[in-house]
Amino acid sequence: MFLILLFSNFVTPIINAGYITMKTHTTVNVTDNSLKVKVTATNEGDEAAYNVQINTNENQRVQSSPIKQVLAVKDSFEYESVFDLPHTKHGRYPVVISIDYTDANQYPFTAPSATYYSFGSDTVSKVFGSAKDIRLTNFATIQLMLKNIGEVFREVQIWLITPKELSVQEKIKKETLQPRSELNTAFTVSNFSALPGSRYQVFFIIEYEDESKHYSNIVPCFINLDESKVFFKKYKWYIIAVPSALFVALIIFQFILQKPGNQKRKPSN
Repeated sequence: MFLILLFSNFVTPIINAGYITMKTHTTVNVTDNSLKVKVTATNEGDEAAYNVQINTNENQRVQSSPIKQVLAVKDSFEYESVFDLPHTKHGRYPVVISIDYTDANQYPFTAPSATYYSFGSDTVSKVFGSAKDIRLTNFATIQLMLKNIGEVFREVQIWLITPKELSVQEKIKKETLQPRSELNTAFTVSNFSALPGSRYQVFFIIEYEDESKHYSNIVPCFINLDESKVFFKKYKWYIIAVPSALFVALIIFQFILQKPGNQKRKPSN
């Protein structure tokens, strides 16, 4: 039996005075060829969350909880899923959790998190990564720095986990690292439906295999939505159109005043 605990936070400011902070606590338990994942979602904000659903993804196999209609402040919601494990190689494998919910206005949000479990004997990856937090207006690039500290080359697969409010041009990439080398790779992210001022935690999952074992590493970072520029993006056509319309109206008004029939006649002596 192997047990892993992971805590992660996701904060979503709401347009009004309140906010929702969804905290997840994941317990992973492996016995024989079976994986048991228990997820607890707790609302740490000051506004209730609605239509809460926990989704557990193991190797693209997804199990979803029933929908909890209301998750009050400080209340928790638990869901346990069980997966059969068909792996032939021992090692460390990822599990992805996503919490779907809405606010009082029925606006949808997603809180992702990630952890891993060991099948058979555990492994420690020789490939590490690091990523800096970024700010997002319209489009932004996340740079992931990879480092191979091993003595052989590695072909790795990188998977970027984001909430549904963000879009990624290429969620999965493959890279080859030479022995004892570094490599930078980039992912382009855009705002699909995120609210101004939101803060999202995202995760890079780095995986590779050798002849007998599987290796995984998880790299977290944050994406912060720029409130002022997002506002300008949303309303830029109004900001541009209103002054333009006033300018056109002023020109038309001046043209009407300058027409011969509208000019004032000088008084005759």
